[in-house]
Amino acid sequence: MDKAGKSLFVFGLYMIFIVGMGFIFMPTFILDMFGLKYGDDTWIRFVGLLASIIGVYYIVAVKAKLNQLFIWTVWMRYYAAAFMVTLLILDKVGSPILIFASVDAIAATWTLLSLKK
Repeated sequence: MDKAGKSLFVFGLYMIFIVGMGFIFMPTFILDMFGLKYGDDTWIRFVGLLASIIGVYYIVAVKAKLNQLFIWTVWMRYYAAAFMVTLLILDKVGSPILIFASVDAIAATWTLLSLKK
């Protein structure tokens, strides 16, 4: 596995186990931690499901050596980080969301730099 693949593999594990399983099994804890609003915890469990599925796709892409997909994950992770920062600027979420935004941006940068080598 090359460095870009390793970066995407690690991010895939993060999506599955931290974001995905976190939102599936501890949704209100995570939402409270980030100061996010919720009605019931059903919708956020679906978000966790989707995040874990995306994580599996990342790992499958690495295993299948779908290198063309790697660069698209970089831009989409930057997009996700920018979206979160925009919500913060618009006062829709609290500053703890910067943790998620930072993980996305740092992981995207890791993959991007690895692809350039």
